[in-house]
Amino acid sequence: MSLRLVFKSVWQNPGNQGRRLCKSLTAIGWQIRKRVLRKPTVIRLANGARFKAHPDCVVSSALIYSDWPEFRELQFIRRTLKQGDAVIDVGANVGHISLLLSDLVGPENIFAFEPTPVSFRRLTENWELNSWPVTNLLQNAVGRQAGSIGIPDTTHPDTKNSISSVGGGSTVEVPLIALDARRAQWNGRRVGLLKIDVEGYEREVFAGAQELLRHDRPRLVMFESLAGTVDTEIAAILRGARYDAFQLSDTGKPDFSTCTAQNVFAVPVEERSLLPKCDGS
Repeated sequence: MSLRLVFKSVWQNPGNQGRRLCKSLTAIGWQIRKRVLRKPTVIRLANGARFKAHPDCVVSSALIYSDWPEFRELQFIRRTLKQGDAVIDVGANVGHISLLLSDLVGPENIFAFEPTPVSFRRLTENWELNSWPVTNLLQNAVGRQAGSIGIPDTTHPDTKNSISSVGGGSTVEVPLIALDARRAQWNGRRVGLLKIDVEGYEREVFAGAQELLRHDRPRLVMFESLAGTVDTEIAAILRGARYDAFQLSDTGKPDFSTCTAQNVFAVPVEERSLLPKCDGS
């Protein structure tokens, strides 16, 4: 990893304020360890959950460089969630986002979907490391309707891996499901967060989650928008379900005037006024 990327990960994360030198030394130690020993190590996350950091996983580096990767987003979500909320994690990768929310909602209320075999194995490994039940971990791709679909079969977890990147290299066929068909799984729980990170396949996920949005009313939706603007079909689905889209300002405050950030949020219109206004509120 280049020094420039280490600088960005460590020094530009607001959560590292006051500890940047210590975190830099930790980052250097991790880089040496993964090149020399080439073995995983178990780390304790900021909220107490345990995580198995593998040398070939960029998420491992992110969690070592900062207690809260994507600091503003995670802190905003944590201020919004309530105890016992259901978290639906679509594109869970190795489970780091859900792990960092587990103390608030309880692992039994997390429903994680990850189709890539190696990432799903690591996701399951992290749940077992914490002695949590793995019943709600599903090796499924999520889209518009049920079926099956090919996905790149990588040798290590890749945060850029996606259905849309199929075309070269080894692939594996996995079940494709729509969230609307799985609503019974979180029946009786308020959905606190629907997180969608599927590297360009977000439109398909939203298309298969319209009943979820209309009837389960997730308190917060977070999705990736790589184009610098919300996809027109996604925007129409959100409007039809009576959701308002926004992004976070540099201070962590909801900004409804624009949606150009990579991580975009949406909230039911009836709960817009209940959102936390800024850091610490």
